Amino acid sequence: MTLSILLLLTVSVSIFQYLYKYEAKGELDDGTSSESRVKDFGAWIPSESYLERMHGDKQVNAINSILSQGFNEYYFVMRNFNNTTETNSTEALLKLADTTNLKIIIILLPLAEGGTHVSYDWKGWMMYFNSLKEKHSSFLGFAIDDFNAVVDIRRIYLMNNMDLMGLSYFSSALSYKKDDVQFFPVMYLETSGFETLKKEYNKYIESVILVSTLYQNVSYLENNFANISKMLDNKPIKFIVYPNTGKFYLSSDRLITGTLSIASRWVDGIIIFRNINHPVVQNYLHNHNDPQYMNAIGEIEKLQLKYEIIESRRDIGMCTFCLYEKTEIALINMPK
Repeated sequence: MTLSILLLLTVSVSIFQYLYKYEAKGELDDGTSSESRVKDFGAWIPSESYLERMHGDKQVNAINSILSQGFNEYYFVMRNFNNTTETNSTEALLKLADTTNLKIIIILLPLAEGGTHVSYDWKGWMMYFNSLKEKHSSFLGFAIDDFNAVVDIRRIYLMNNMDLMGLSYFSSALSYKKDDVQFFPVMYLETSGFETLKKEYNKYIESVILVSTLYQNVSYLENNFANISKMLDNKPIKFIVYPNTGKFYLSSDRLITGTLSIASRWVDGIIIFRNINHPVVQNYLHNHNDPQYMNAIGEIEKLQLKYEIIESRRDIGMCTFCLYEKTEIALINMPK
């Protein structure tokens, strides 16, 4: 038996067992909550609305458009606070946003992702953020992308980004941050590091942004939300949702709707990754306070979960067939 077949069989059986219990409890047939706890809606580097790159009336109209859709947070990347062009565009955006209800969150890239044009003077960043907070009511804080991602270091060994951040003295630099400058680490649900996050960063964190690498499977989502929320002592959490954004993020409307339905019960903020104009997203933004709509997407969530049950059973069947076939071949080729 090859390792890959054994791994596939183990994972498939685990999925089946979990979903079988979920189905047997009757949770797929019960009514889901018609209330959403979500208060914040964020646009993460929107595909067609790079507010920080706009000027004049175009920027004003773009901000008004985002607000009219229901978003109240805007996330964009900064690379170097010593770059005058970059800081001027940020200041202009914040100055305009000060006259609206839009809150701005700056995304910083981790060491493994940034490259040579990114500043990793963490103390310098904290002082810069403090100055922005003093001048602009629209500046909410900053996020560190892929905070607990596992990265390949010079093709030699794997390392968690959190370890790299520690080696670069990020933790100590946070002590220079003012309390009203909010810090949002972006944490992958499937990657370790949550214990370290709570131990080393809890006092600096206002809210945690969660993201899933298994965005095409919602079966574990609610359980993960519950466990992480408990681990973090019910600290506010936000969740990044991936609509269709190209070949790397292909999601069905049912999957997106099911994801939004589950997230509505567990998170305090939903962040839409790039494709903020997706019809399912727009429908949710305009109707999430409607109990009838929430009940309707709850039914679609059940359909998605049932679909994943069927797929997991199919995978188990295919895996069992492959295992049988491989075993037969091994027996035939076994030395006499």
